[in-house]
Formats: sequence, structure tokens, C-alpha cells
Amino acid sequence: MKHILWILIVGCILVCIHSAHADTTTINYKGQPPPSAISPSMSAFSQDVCAVPVSGAVSTTVFGVSGGTVLLDDNCVRLKNAKAMHDFGLKISALALLCQKKENWEAMDMAGTYCPIGGSIGYAARKAWYELHPDWFRKLYGETFVLPEPPADINITKGK
Repeated sequence: MKHILWILIVGCILVCIHSAHADTTTINYKGQPPPSAISPSMSAFSQDVCAVPVSGAVSTTVFGVSGGTVLLDDNCVRLKNAKAMHDFGLKISALALLCQKKENWEAMDMAGTYCPIGGSIGYAARKAWYELHPDWFRKLYGETFVLPEPPADINITKGK
């Protein structure tokens, strides 16, 4: 009798195992959202910032990648530094900082307000700039440009 009982139990287990086995498996992903890649959030907290945050993300059905960085605007930084120097009363230093951009230097020279250089201002500064970069003057005023002599009442050795 014990043998018959064991045969029935083993038979039931084999039938259950055989009926639980499927020949094929189909997984349907229709309607499921793809995995997401979320780009990092970067905030400047103000409109008075010289940095521009840039971020992005790409996602496929298998993997996602995201990243970001901050781009610094050098001219914006220069303007802020020049304004701070001017506010502290360092007007010539502020002007010298702005004159680091050649476009500003050209505008200053064409207006007759010369960029300071080496502690010199006015005609003395213009003469120093001409000795340093005569090609800049030729570009602005033509190939035949020669630095004119200052008016007789100007003492260029003291920079006034």
C-alpha cells in the first residue's frame, strides 16, 4: 500500500511539472513608458550672473545618459569687475580692465580718450600704445598713419 501511495504522489508531481511548463513565452511591452534619463537641474538663482547652465539627457530603450555644465561669460565678468572698481573709486583701473578688449581700445582711441598703460594716461598713454602696437593704429587710421605730436601745452612725460 505504501508503494502505491508513493507512485501516486510521484505521478501527481510529474503531471504538475509537465502542465506548468510552457513552450513559448511572449512579453508584451506595448504601452509601457521607456526608461527615462533626467538632465540635472542647475539654477543661476538670479539674472545678474555671468554663468549659463547647460544640461541635457538622452534615453533609449536600453539605457539613459544625462549631464550638465556651466559656461562662464568672460566679458560679463570683465564688466562686473570694471563696475566694482569704478564703484570703489578706481576709475583708471576700471578703464584699463575694459581696454583689455581690443574693440574697447579702438573705440577709446577713436574718441580721443586713450586707454591707460603702464601708469600713463592721456597723450603719454597713446604714445606708449603706438610704440607697442603700431599695427593697431594703421588698421584704424590707414597704412600711412603717423602719431601726431601733442599740443605744446601738454607735458607727456608726466602723463597729463
